[in-house]
Amino acid sequence: MTTSTLTTHLPKEKMPYLLRRGEGERYLFGNQVATIIANEQSTGGIFAAAVIGGAKGQSFPLHRHEHTFESIYVLEGRLQLLLDGQSHLLLPGDYAHIAPGTEHAYRMIGHRNNFISYSINGDITAIYPILGEHHPYIEYPPVSQHTYEEQQLRQAEQQADIVFHKSNDSIATNNEFPSYSLVENNHVPNEVTSYVLESGEGIRLLTGDQLHRLLATQQTTGGEYIVVASDGPKGDEIVSHYHEHHTETFFCTRGKMTMWANDQEVQLFPGDFLHVPAGTVHSYRLDDHFTQVVGLLVSGLFEPFFRLLGDEYEHHMFPNEAGAVRMDRVMANMDKLDLKVVAPPNYHQSN
Repeated sequence: MTTSTLTTHLPKEKMPYLLRRGEGERYLFGNQVATIIANEQSTGGIFAAAVIGGAKGQSFPLHRHEHTFESIYVLEGRLQLLLDGQSHLLLPGDYAHIAPGTEHAYRMIGHRNNFISYSINGDITAIYPILGEHHPYIEYPPVSQHTYEEQQLRQAEQQADIVFHKSNDSIATNNEFPSYSLVENNHVPNEVTSYVLESGEGIRLLTGDQLHRLLATQQTTGGEYIVVASDGPKGDEIVSHYHEHHTETFFCTRGKMTMWANDQEVQLFPGDFLHVPAGTVHSYRLDDHFTQVVGLLVSGLFEPFFRLLGDEYEHHMFPNEAGAVRMDRVMANMDKLDLKVVAPPNYHQSN
């Protein structure tokens, strides 16, 4: 188990860390700001992540990743996503799963837009220092004169797993995007492929009074990772534990929650991000009457835990009365789960 201090900046080596909303390495490209919250150095090459914010009309040209998965979760605004030839309108809470080899591009069509982009099996965040310039402010500016050129796209291809569509003789413009339709795909496939999910959809599992939605599974990622979106009311602390073989992250999207990592207590609010590498003792408690958190877990080996602990749930809102917590099934399969319990829940004095 690790016992390193929880740092509050993007580190240069793998360790537990907390970033408040807007913190990280920020780069302005066009009138968008990429805030890197995880990269090859901070996660030991396990994954990378950036929060992208920008103004209406901002876009990114058609491209693909040969080996890298990308997962997009919309936080604010409206995002038009061109995915494998189909155009989708993504709203807050919508999810897009982009498998390797899938051509995609995006355009922002709200007046204020933000989404988080995770990249697994490759660090896509390496392109932003090439395409952009350091940005000292949290938000994108009202007007920007910054541009990036074709030469920078080619340079980005040399530094990251990204290949821009060869028909892009210049930076993508609004005219290159076809008309779009609202996201209506509410099904998680059982194979590695690209897809989109409407907010609230996914494989729904009820654990007590918390509703977990699997947005990406072992089957859709080839076992590389899973993405879980969780909703729940104010409640009790979960059991303190750690994992020997996988990394876990927490990105708060609504409400507030208390987390403990290496015996340090921190509160997470919307936009805050906590990185919990393997070996880090951690637990959490939801503190608002409606809290939402998105988790990336790499690799995907922890998916059976969610399926054992909870039962499939037909509704899209957690119930007023808590359902069952199937710890009996978890305990019966402890030898198959990467879960090491170190203390019962409610052991922190702050509770």
